[in-house]
Amino acid sequence: DQAPFVGPMPEVDGHGDTTIGMVPFTVDQRRLVVALAEPLLMQNGRGSASVPSSSEAARRLGWTVTRFNRKLDNVCQKLTKVGVRGLHGSPGELASNRRARLVEYAVTTRLVTAEDLVLLDRDDAAET
Repeated sequence: DQAPFVGPMPEVDGHGDTTIGMVPFTVDQRRLVVALAEPLLMQNGRGSASVPSSSEAARRLGWTVTRFNRKLDNVCQKLTKVGVRGLHGSPGELASNRRARLVEYAVTTRLVTAEDLVLLDRDDAAET
């Protein structure tokens, strides 16, 4: 079995130094990940927590489910490009439980932390 994700891919900067590549997210994309991870982040990453449904997370963000799903697709596609498995379906391979995999990856790699919970209190009008 393959691990559901690999760490960020190393990159070489213009000076020959190796750095860890970070995936750039818009504020809304980051808020989406925080909304999905909120139950686990509220426990400081300890224990187990159920991942909200798409409609629950969309409601938490003040978005339509369509908007939420579009942004979820974009987040999953970005992470798939850097080696995270199980987030984006392909022919013959479904992306079942991608919300749970996204939360697992985001919390494990500290892509989001409890400090990011303040993003959920932002006014939705900031960025789309």
